[in-house]
Amino acid sequence: MVSDVVSSEDMMVWDENSGYMGVSRLMLMENAGAAVARQLVSHLGQAAGKKVLVLCGPGNNGGDGLAAARHLACMGADVTVFLLAEPEKIRTVEARVNFEAVQNMRASIRLFTVDTVEKLLELANVFEEVDAVVDAVLGTGAKPGLPDLYKTAIKLSNTVNCTRLAVDLPTGLDTDTGEGETYFEPDIIVALHMKKPVHQKFVEKTVVEPIGMPPEASFLAGPGQLRLLLKKIGLGKLSSARLAYVFGEKGPVDYVRDFLTGLKGSTTFCNLNMLVDNPELRYAVASSRAVLLSPDVSPTSIKPFLPRSQPIILTAPTGFLTNPIYVLWSDKPMLQDFREKHRDYLKDVEELCRKLAAPVYVVGEVDMLSNGVKSLANWLGKPIKQSHFPYAAALVAWFVSSGADPLLSMASASYLLRSAELPLLENPKNLADYVHSSIERLA
Repeated sequence: MVSDVVSSEDMMVWDENSGYMGVSRLMLMENAGAAVARQLVSHLGQAAGKKVLVLCGPGNNGGDGLAAARHLACMGADVTVFLLAEPEKIRTVEARVNFEAVQNMRASIRLFTVDTVEKLLELANVFEEVDAVVDAVLGTGAKPGLPDLYKTAIKLSNTVNCTRLAVDLPTGLDTDTGEGETYFEPDIIVALHMKKPVHQKFVEKTVVEPIGMPPEASFLAGPGQLRLLLKKIGLGKLSSARLAYVFGEKGPVDYVRDFLTGLKGSTTFCNLNMLVDNPELRYAVASSRAVLLSPDVSPTSIKPFLPRSQPIILTAPTGFLTNPIYVLWSDKPMLQDFREKHRDYLKDVEELCRKLAAPVYVVGEVDMLSNGVKSLANWLGKPIKQSHFPYAAALVAWFVSSGADPLLSMASASYLLRSAELPLLENPKNLADYVHSSIERLA
């Protein structure tokens, strides 16, 4: 279910999902800092009397370094911290908490704000006096290409004769490719939670440390997938969604129509019979990015009107289609034995996905979804009622019509709907507002 190596994107998703499960980033950062301190002291032989320089960037990797500096000082090391940014530019709440703690430790930690190359060169002698340098400048979200300040700090670190430890990965290297020109040259890398692809270059130097991240975070359909979806397509794409909702003689589901009307972008509402006689509707459907099909409309009847083979979101298994996405309902009880059988459930939905040759999102007591390569589940929040099931297909269709990946769309829909309170589900306009506000919080 979980491989030995995790990509930077998956790590971002798992980190977000961990927080949703109740394991905050601050807890993970604290555990990471303690793990780094333990590994460094083990490598040095002792903490007492050892001079350690910790280089910290303004993000969460820097926060890990600040937490490590605090632990090292508590263990008796002589600690100096270089914050390679103005304090006002610290990017996360968690990193700021650890910065303020280090800032308050005036008797045990020397803290310098080093936000220019000139300031760094004035302190270059510090590098020559230490027993170890800890690289906590950039983490998994960074890409190659360093600003001059970071590049100078890395070059100074690489020229001194001391132990060099990288927190999670060496600054200057791409997490997923290992590419980079100027990079921190480590004697030891403390990989947090799991190895990343870059660690293949440093097999003998990499030590994996658990940081308390729940294993469930890797297969939970939660806010992490929504954050990744937004990172991939951008918030603006949701405003340019182009969806067609095609229904038959029974007409649209009223609350689905109202819900889609409340979402950003444009939705064309169309009776199948109107497509034959109305060229404007035909054009609107043909130019849509995705089609939400009512259960009373045969997929084969809509196919001639979709020259671009857009994704079609269906709520029942059907025959061959070029690009279907299935959102299905299940009454199967799963939660009571989820601990014992969750692997079987994940395999089952993956097998269903392969059988239907399409992404599948099964809505039920536990939501199960798969694209055939990766399978996810959502047991958190509140299962939606069958009477609200059409919302799931509509929300998936809206995300897909914005250009989003089907699996991320399904996971995001599951997270949003299960975290919505019942009164929201009873009011389609308020539900649409809730979707937008939730998205804006994560963007």
